[in-house]
Amino acid sequence: MSLLVRASLLVLLGAVAVGIYWNYDGFDPESVRGATVVITGCSTGIGEEMAYQYARLGAKILITARRENRLKEVVAKAKSLGAQEAHYVAGDMGKAEDCERTIQTAKEKFGRLDYLVLNHVGSNYKSLQDKFHEGKSWDEDPDVDFFEDYLNINLVSYVRLASLALPLLKESKGHLVVVSSGFGKVPWPNLSFYCSVKFALDGFFSSLRVELMKAQQDVSVTLAVLGYIGTPKVIKNLEMLGILTPVDQTAMAIIRGGATRAREIYYPFSTWPLTKFGALMPQIMDYLTSEIDLVQES
Repeated sequence: MSLLVRASLLVLLGAVAVGIYWNYDGFDPESVRGATVVITGCSTGIGEEMAYQYARLGAKILITARRENRLKEVVAKAKSLGAQEAHYVAGDMGKAEDCERTIQTAKEKFGRLDYLVLNHVGSNYKSLQDKFHEGKSWDEDPDVDFFEDYLNINLVSYVRLASLALPLLKESKGHLVVVSSGFGKVPWPNLSFYCSVKFALDGFFSSLRVELMKAQQDVSVTLAVLGYIGTPKVIKNLEMLGILTPVDQTAMAIIRGGATRAREIYYPFSTWPLTKFGALMPQIMDYLTSEIDLVQES
C-alpha cells in the first residue's frame, strides 16, 4: 500500500471519527437548563448568538460588551427566547475594574458560576476591521502602541477574568470556555498581532488545564479553535470565496463543546486538518501561507 493511500485512509478515518464524535458526543441539553453562564463580547456576532442559544436551553446568563444599548436589546431577546434570567454588565474588558465588576455581578446575581465563556475582541486604538483590511506586515507598520493595547484586551483580560472566576468554577465543578482561532495554531502573514494573541491563549489555557488536572480540580477548559465564521466583522473577500460558517451553528458547537467538557473543538471541521498539517509540516505550511493573501480588501 502506497504512502499516499495510507495517508488518505488516515484522513478518512479521522473525518469519520470526528463525525461520530459530533453526533454522539453525549451532549444533553437539559444539563444546561438552569446553569449560570457569563459570556463576554455579546453585542454582536458569535457572543450574541451564544446568548440566544443558551437562552433557548433555559440557562441563566450574564453578558458583557461596551455598548449598553446593544446589551439591553440582547438581554430582552434572550428573555423572550427562554432564559431563566438575563443580565448585563456594560464595560471595557481591557480595564481591570470592569473585569472585576463582571465576575462580582455574576456572584451577586447567581450565587454561583457554572460557565465562563471568553469571547470578546477589541482595541481602544484603531478599528480592527481597518487593521485586517490593510494587510500590512509588521515591518511595514510596527505599531507597538496598538499591539500592547490589543494584547491587554484580548489576552490579559482573558487571564484576569478566568483568574477571578476560578474560585466560583471550582465550587461548581464548572466549565471554562475560550474562543480562539486556527490562527492560534498556524502562523499567518500580515496578522502577527492576531496570531500572537491566539497562540498565547492556547499556551496559557492549555497549561492551566493541566495545572487544574494536577491539582485534581474538576474544572474543564475547552479551547474553541474556529475557522472563518460569517460574523458582521468578517473580512470582505472571504465572503466572496464562500468559505464562511454560519454564526448560529458555530455558537452551538462552542456550547456543546463546553457542556461535554471537550479539550478542544474545531469548527468547521476543515480547521482541524489545516492545523494538524501545519504542525506536521511547518516548513511547507510556511511556504503555502506566504503565498496566500486573504486579508486585503476586495
